[in-house]
Amino acid sequence: MILKDNKIRIRADRSIPFTVEGQRFLNKKFKGLTIKIENNRKFMFFDKNKRKIYDLKNKDKFLVRTSDSRGIWVGQKRYAGKLNIFIGDKNISVVNTIGVENYLSSVVGSEMPTKWPMEALEAQAIASRTYALKQKGNSLFDIDSTSKNQVYNGLQSRTFKTKKAVRATRSLVLVYKNKLINALFHSSSAGMTENSQDVWKNEFPYLSSVKDFDKNNPKLKWQKRFSNEELQKLFPRIGGINQIEILSITDTGRVKNVKIQGNYGSTQISGLDIRKKMDLKSTLVRFKLIKENNNPKTISNTLLGDKPITYIVKAGDNLSDIAYRYNVSLYELVTFNSIKDPTLININQILLIPRNQIKNFSSIDKTLVVSGYGSGHGVGMSQWGAKYMASKGAKAEEILKHFYKGVQIKPFKRYFL
Repeated sequence: MILKDNKIRIRADRSIPFTVEGQRFLNKKFKGLTIKIENNRKFMFFDKNKRKIYDLKNKDKFLVRTSDSRGIWVGQKRYAGKLNIFIGDKNISVVNTIGVENYLSSVVGSEMPTKWPMEALEAQAIASRTYALKQKGNSLFDIDSTSKNQVYNGLQSRTFKTKKAVRATRSLVLVYKNKLINALFHSSSAGMTENSQDVWKNEFPYLSSVKDFDKNNPKLKWQKRFSNEELQKLFPRIGGINQIEILSITDTGRVKNVKIQGNYGSTQISGLDIRKKMDLKSTLVRFKLIKENNNPKTISNTLLGDKPITYIVKAGDNLSDIAYRYNVSLYELVTFNSIKDPTLININQILLIPRNQIKNFSSIDKTLVVSGYGSGHGVGMSQWGAKYMASKGAKAEEILKHFYKGVQIKPFKRYFL
């Protein structure tokens, strides 16, 4: 799967047209087409006659292929192979059908800088091949093109070095007891990789914590700040964050569970979930609430007896957006309307919004500072660690057997599945 959207633009790279095959098109040649889902209507048109609109139905599908070695443009990226297009209820899906080895020559360059040592690229090729072949997929596609699986950016990431790395490792995979391993990898673990069971439920002997060599990663240490307003939008049910306590960590220091206290209550959340919710690079983090002076600041003053604004809740509304729109705090809006649960408001519910009188004052806002190390889940091969080992003369096999304990590297066989 390379794209899922309600508007898809496909075009030829040069003067060589591509071919469209489907229920109503039989080997028709075009240089560009657009498919849209708009106002519950599904339709497509071709560049040479944009006025002629073809209406589409749910579950319609098309095949797009080209003889051009430079591939086909889908949005801002070029792809080799064939494109299968599926019309869904609300989205259009584009699936690139391509052989595993050609796919890998783009994956290696998408996942790892191509200027890195060849042995690191070869280690990535073997890990990525193993990971891809292990995936079960679904009725539409085998593997996603994003970090949900592994990144695949098409032809723009295929270079001489990535093709060489894939050729040098052709068909080689990682196995444990003659079965493909779950060859997870990440950018940087900050000194020690993580046990699989400390991140997810499943324990794999080959995904055990080992020393990482990623200290040369320029982005090893990072920091992210969240304002009080941002925290209230992220955690509306409890009214932001007034206190955050780490309840448990793994042996490598990654956060497993935290307790958050807000204006309206508290909640517990896993390290994985808070990383996803707050878009953090890793779970190897620590939290600090700091007070910051803002002077002057504008606040609504409801003590002057002005008649409040009446607002009727519409579909899609939430309190945070309403408060922002009328320049009042979420706390004022909740308190003024005696709302017990700020996540539960109803369509056509009447809200009273205090009028915003200008008043300058010196206030103290809390900012949450998240300080972290590394990038990714921390399980399996560290890409920065692989780079360091390769720069010190380690071969791809040595790199892989360091990060994946007890594995063997063998040419792929069907019974490995």
